[in-house]
Amino acid sequence: MKGSRWFIIFIVAFLLVMFAVEYHLPKKFVWTPTFSHYDEQPLGCAVFDSLLSSSLPNGYSISKETFYQMEGDTTDNGNKGILVIANNLSMVEADVNALLKMAERGNKIMLVSNNYPKYLEDTLRFYCTYSHFSAAAFKKYASSIFRKDSIYWIADSVYSRQLYRCYPQFCNSYFRSYDSLPVRKLAEKDMSDAIGDALADSDSVKAYNNYHPLMAMVRPWGKGEIMLVSTPLLFTNYGVLDGNNANYIFRLLSQMGELPIVRSEGYVKATAQVQQSPFRYLLAHQPLRWALYLTMITILLFMIFTAKRRQRAIPVVREPANKSLEFTELIGTLYFQKKDHVDLVRKKFAYLAEVLRREIQVDIEEVADDKRSFERIARKTGMDAEDIARFIHEVRPVLYGGRTIDSEQMKVFIDKMNEIINHI
Repeated sequence: MKGSRWFIIFIVAFLLVMFAVEYHLPKKFVWTPTFSHYDEQPLGCAVFDSLLSSSLPNGYSISKETFYQMEGDTTDNGNKGILVIANNLSMVEADVNALLKMAERGNKIMLVSNNYPKYLEDTLRFYCTYSHFSAAAFKKYASSIFRKDSIYWIADSVYSRQLYRCYPQFCNSYFRSYDSLPVRKLAEKDMSDAIGDALADSDSVKAYNNYHPLMAMVRPWGKGEIMLVSTPLLFTNYGVLDGNNANYIFRLLSQMGELPIVRSEGYVKATAQVQQSPFRYLLAHQPLRWALYLTMITILLFMIFTAKRRQRAIPVVREPANKSLEFTELIGTLYFQKKDHVDLVRKKFAYLAEVLRREIQVDIEEVADDKRSFERIARKTGMDAEDIARFIHEVRPVLYGGRTIDSEQMKVFIDKMNEIINHI
């Protein structure tokens, strides 16, 4: 009995040491674009889907159906916004025809890809340049001191013209051959940042500075619209958390109006659509994988040493654990380690600005309309206009002026923004 107790203590201590060693090893990221709802790697969409699920008031859901399947579904007659994200969008002619029929009935469809089917390009009369994503080139560029590329929002008067920065590998594709079409332009790319320093010929520099490739546009079709976006990697986990890209994504999604949004995963790779079981989740992370292997070895040894026992303990089958809270804690831990309080305030302010634009048609990012905006917010929320103006004037230096804040000040700002949202 004494020897068995020491054996159990040794096995438990060995497992704890191995788990601690594996846990503190550097984490290895996989830079393969999957756009999967379950992929928490940089180029998956777990963070993106989580953010939209909690932010869009009219509903956000994930579907595995293709356009052909959705168009043939007679149980749902209401219009909706359909979002498709893929690095290389592959659709057969039947899917394209179903897409056009749905748009003609009044649905709003957003296709986000850097390569479109030839039949769709011929039908809508546009052409999108294709660029291959190289993870090695991206990591090399991200670790250098080169400037990011610039994307300008140019759509309409609802939003002010704004600049967004992104890595060249995320926005190399653009649209051309669309000049004769009745399209509404949403965003353009500024080529001067990309090549202004590289060209020695002043005439060439001037020509490129005057060239602004189109990155996003809206094509009216029947009673609905087809929105084309050439930057799918901005919709991934890394893209959403990088700089102010979340604001750009929300501006694109706002073009769907008040329709409920459904993201279709029918055009991503089949391996990315497989839902992760608890064992699949354990095997996908190296520390947990080794912990599982060592646990199985320990169980095998225990069975060998206790083979003479006739009575076996009946295992308790537990329900799969909910990993949502752990995932939230993981994101929170990343921000806590970076001490990037300003970025959290910036993302919360972007959400606040989007809510105010959508609910009461007020743009608090437009400084010239501050007085009218504060009075309209005060009438809608019942709060004091001077209190709102004081808060906005206090938070703007943090967002745009580079002012640093501590965690307590961050909590004060976020609580104030939640108070405004709750009073709308």
